[in-house]
Amino acid sequence: MKKKRQSPQDDLKSIKKLPNAYDDLENTQSNVTDLIKKMKFRELEEYEIQQFIISPDEQKFLMITGQPGCGKTMLLTKCLKLWKNNYTTIYINAMQCKNYTEFLNICKKQMNLKNSLGKQQHRNIFIDKLKDLNAIIIIDEFDNLFKVSEKEAFDLFSLSKYAIIIGISNDIEFLQTQSVRYKFQLPQFKNLILKPYTIQQLQELVKDNLKQMEILKYDENAIKLLTTKAYNDKGGDMRNIIDNVKRILREKDEMTTDAVNQEIGMSVIDNKMKSVVTTLTLHQQLILLGITALLKKESIQLEIDLQDLIRKVNEIKYKLSLPLRNQFIERLQPTYYQRSETIKNGFQNHCKKDTMQVHS
Repeated sequence: MKKKRQSPQDDLKSIKKLPNAYDDLENTQSNVTDLIKKMKFRELEEYEIQQFIISPDEQKFLMITGQPGCGKTMLLTKCLKLWKNNYTTIYINAMQCKNYTEFLNICKKQMNLKNSLGKQQHRNIFIDKLKDLNAIIIIDEFDNLFKVSEKEAFDLFSLSKYAIIIGISNDIEFLQTQSVRYKFQLPQFKNLILKPYTIQQLQELVKDNLKQMEILKYDENAIKLLTTKAYNDKGGDMRNIIDNVKRILREKDEMTTDAVNQEIGMSVIDNKMKSVVTTLTLHQQLILLGITALLKKESIQLEIDLQDLIRKVNEIKYKLSLPLRNQFIERLQPTYYQRSETIKNGFQNHCKKDTMQVHS
């Protein structure tokens, strides 16, 4: 028996407060659920999403876009909690999908449907099930589906006849590009763009996160410095800022301007290095990353053995998300004793047996 679609009036009853009625985060508890329940600075966008959900449109397709770290995924996670009683909700991160068929498989798994043979049969069973449900499908990293499946992914617009589809991505440029390439006429859809946080908003959000981590004592200037340095012409990435905060607290146990300066300085170096290191030879990577590891210890003169150096190189490459080649350690042995002819300025290299001495 087909499930009756939820009426807009019923949905409105489930929305207890409009945007301007949200409480401040001052009294939130130190858990993620409460943070999501009262998401700061995104009340208006949430209201617009709710209005889209309850609209009478037959075909519903919504794209949530905005720069990285502006709260797109967090906002939709919060909305999912509001919808769970009235809708069948499916959340998928498209980065885990190798192709469109795998995307359908994951959807079916969340709906407790068995996999079937044949691509068309696969899709038909999925659609038949959607017709009986009041479903909302949220697809994070939405653009990845168009990277792995391209033309097939446009089928999502057809699915919006049977379920509400919400995509999360940084922008919609890929949709326009791919639609021209495959001569696909994009149907009408809504694009909600999340504006970047202001510096003042970022500072408040950092303070809220510190309170949730039970860090009640901190340097106000350190927070201003951290958010100002992270801000650019596109705004600030809140995820990166919080990652920096956590790293600082792991190392120093407190938020100070000195700790922030040190973390920001090394982050800038790491980011610049990441774009360069992958183009270097293995020998050059060893020298550059090894010296960086030594300099991070802020020692005037250090002596380090080969195995320790290899470990540090591996650690840095892992942090920079750089691939480690097979038999990495074995390949370092013959190059370790070779003198670098490409990097001479700024430091002097001495290789002697299994030790390497760096003077700065």
